[in-house]
Amino acid sequence: MIMLKGTIQNGHVVLSRPTDLPDGTEVTVWTHNSHNGLGIPDGRWPTDQEGIAQLLARMDRVEPFDMTPQEEAEIEAWRQKTKTYTVANQDKVIEGLFD
Repeated sequence: MIMLKGTIQNGHVVLSRPTDLPDGTEVTVWTHNSHNGLGIPDGRWPTDQEGIAQLLARMDRVEPFDMTPQEEAEIEAWRQKTKTYTVANQDKVIEGLFD
């Protein structure tokens, strides 16, 4: 895998320098500055008293998430099933990754 750097212009990726990759090469693009995670991006946390109070009030309205013992057992069974599958198939996932 190689890392290339560029920018988006008119909806297309424009590399900062030419590459010798052949036309049709499939690539994956990750952005540096977009927030796709959960919660509040780092630069948007409230810092004044009113903003902090509003955030705390919203947090206080969140109800606890309680599961029954049966639901916990079902989740644990699913996790175990997923783990068993992952361990059994992990070689297939990494096969050819570093060629």
